[in-house]
Amino acid sequence: MSRVAAEIVSRLPVPLAVAGHHQPAPFYLTADMFGGMPVQIAGGELSALVDKPVAEPHTHEVDEIYFLISPDPGQARIEVHLDGVRHELTSPAVMRIPAGSEHYFVTKEAVVGSYCFGILLGSDL
Repeated sequence: MSRVAAEIVSRLPVPLAVAGHHQPAPFYLTADMFGGMPVQIAGGELSALVDKPVAEPHTHEVDEIYFLISPDPGQARIEVHLDGVRHELTSPAVMRIPAGSEHYFVTKEAVVGSYCFGILLGSDL
């Protein structure tokens, strides 16, 4: 039985430019890692971002999943704008952003240790 060597990436996050974002987004999994990945994960800690949007309305060519978590349930809240409709997520929660949909979110409440990750289901940003 042949064994495959473990691959480890530790210089994270990887800052990548994403259309609509005010600065490079911190990625923890990118399309070029591990010989090519069909999923990418970006995001970060929210407590310093309350009422500070990190992106203008934008679209992606692939579906995206917002994954909102906090140390205890209910300690993070984001306002998601999707194709002109406002949605509110309270942690823990996930929301699908369909490919081609205009979207952005604003953190409304977040204790230290609250995170929102964007999971892009494809290699296109």
